[in-house]
Amino acid sequence: MLVQRFMEGTAIVLSAAALALIFAPEMAILRLAIEPVTAAIPLAELYGAALFGLALTAWFARTMLLGGIYGKAVVAGGFGHSLVGAFALIHAIRASSGNALLWGACTVYALLAVGFSALMFGSGPKAAREERFL
Repeated sequence: MLVQRFMEGTAIVLSAAALALIFAPEMAILRLAIEPVTAAIPLAELYGAALFGLALTAWFARTMLLGGIYGKAVVAGGFGHSLVGAFALIHAIRASSGNALLWGACTVYALLAVGFSALMFGSGPKAAREERFL
């Protein structure tokens, strides 16, 4: 149940960011304190499309058996994305003034990386215990 809630939360967070980047890339770029040059807008939309794809993957995988060797492709994709995203945002914070949106995004990515690492490197799902009556 906890894994299902984690994947649902992941899907909701990623889809919210994706929709902002797809439908309002100029505003999203300005919030990150980046100059909205013409080349950055299609890149923001493409990143939003990639986030939307990951959100759909997380949403449809929420009822799958995940962790350990189960659902390895879904978990590895989420782990890779969130870990690299966290490091990229740390680098962006160090290179800029580090506004609140960057810190918030970095926190979300770090939490996703911790969650996906627990799924990827953990022991995996446990089978339901059978109750035996003697």
